[in-house]
Amino acid sequence: MEALNLALRAVTRPGDLVALESPTYYGFLQILQMLGLRALEIPTHPRTGISLDALEVALAAHPVKAAIVMPNVSNPIGASMSEASKKRLVRLLESRGVPLIEDHIYADLQFDAGAPRAAKAYDRTGNVIFCGSFSKTLSPGLKAGWLEAGRWRDAARRLKFVASGGQNELAETAVAELIDSGGYERWLRQLRRRFASQVDAARATIAECFPRGTRVTRPAGAYILWIELPRGADSVRLFERLLERGISIAPGPMFSATQRYRNFLRISVGQIWSERHDTALREIGRLAQQA
Repeated sequence: MEALNLALRAVTRPGDLVALESPTYYGFLQILQMLGLRALEIPTHPRTGISLDALEVALAAHPVKAAIVMPNVSNPIGASMSEASKKRLVRLLESRGVPLIEDHIYADLQFDAGAPRAAKAYDRTGNVIFCGSFSKTLSPGLKAGWLEAGRWRDAARRLKFVASGGQNELAETAVAELIDSGGYERWLRQLRRRFASQVDAARATIAECFPRGTRVTRPAGAYILWIELPRGADSVRLFERLLERGISIAPGPMFSATQRYRNFLRISVGQIWSERHDTALREIGRLAQQA
């Protein structure tokens, strides 16, 4: 989150327009609001990612100053772009002089091929600002990540110094040694298998217990599921009822700057799956049936 803040501060000013996927991670929307930036939502496919045709139209019609994209294992829909699409994304934004802020946080958890190539790999002019973290793969409390800011590197360094000074070099050294030893890749292989199994188990329960007509994503990796309930269902009301039972979901409108996706919700299956989690998911389905 700090890397994304620094990236946006380096390339935008209050009032600027930022393109992002729709639905998008609600944390992006919170950062934009805090920095006085405006969101331009671009349609996104649950398998192939952001619509490049729609993005091209938007760039021609609006004064977009930056784009935030998760090309690999996006949040909340779990999409991953093809290599050809990532290359086109980089070239499209480069040709328009629009910086690409790439969030790579879930990419190491892609199921099929391991860690995929970043869009940054196709950057030849420093137009891609590359952000990542170990918080989703090693420990949420580790707070170790990276920012490769391309041609805005000096500006990002100055902003980092003013905002938070240095970083935890002890934690960074420990992570570096884990990577060098091969232990990190072995751990990732375990995580990928576990999350893939848990995603499959959760999708099976959803198919069994949720209302007829419910649709759920098949993410490319990680542990997040985006669920579309039948038209007329209210995920905000469902969220409120579930809180009374100690169960947490993320209602769809959180993932849109325009409060779309009222009949959608996001759930996380990242904890070690147990009967307690399956029972909670069945309760979500039962209340969704009532909704």
